Amino acid sequence: MKLTVALYRSNLALLLIASLITTTLFGSFYAYRAHADAVSLSVTVATALTFTTSTNQFGTLTPGTYKVATTTLSVTTNDTSGWNVTLSGDDRVTGNTTLDLTTDPSVGITDQAEWIPGAATTTTGTAVVRGSLDNSGNVLAFRVMTASTTNGTPFVSTSWWGATDADGTAKFAGIASSTVQRMIGNAGSGSYSSSAHLNTVQYYLNVAASQQSGSYDGGLTYTATAN
Repeated sequence: MKLTVALYRSNLALLLIASLITTTLFGSFYAYRAHADAVSLSVTVATALTFTTSTNQFGTLTPGTYKVATTTLSVTTNDTSGWNVTLSGDDRVTGNTTLDLTTDPSVGITDQAEWIPGAATTTTGTAVVRGSLDNSGNVLAFRVMTASTTNGTPFVSTSWWGATDADGTAKFAGIASSTVQRMIGNAGSGSYSSSAHLNTVQYYLNVAASQQSGSYDGGLTYTATAN
């Protein structure tokens, strides 16, 4: 009986030792059999656009001798579909002019016929050369200059504003009313650049000798929009 118990205990000890060795070996084996899983990252970069303007003024105008002023448009965007700019007069409505006498808004300077763009940038709009301006040229008008474009951006439509800035070729139109934003230029697909796109709007102004003297002012709104 004593021999049997001793053998049983011995076998039990061996079984426990074998079990411990097996657990250790197989545990170590599976620890080195970890599976790899690939991770894919994705992101969408949002469209960004910044727009600023800078303007120089007409100064003092002598009736009968026209003057020009300019606004430089600066657009920076990452939108590869392009961008466009619209313009309207804040106070320009039927029966009211863009530039009004500061002390008497009922007195204004005549506007050239309102700008209406062509259906496409390759289609002529309502702009005309200086010699064909309304009221014998005694008007406020504007155009987008062709020589001012930077970064090779096709913002300026020569069908709208003339092939060059030379007198007789350059086309002018009247500022659109406050009730509608009229497109003045459109930079299409492929116009992306990490630097700013600069374009200049030129204003033309002349008045008749009968125009009441004094200071005139009026607001304009430019809006840049990603296409």
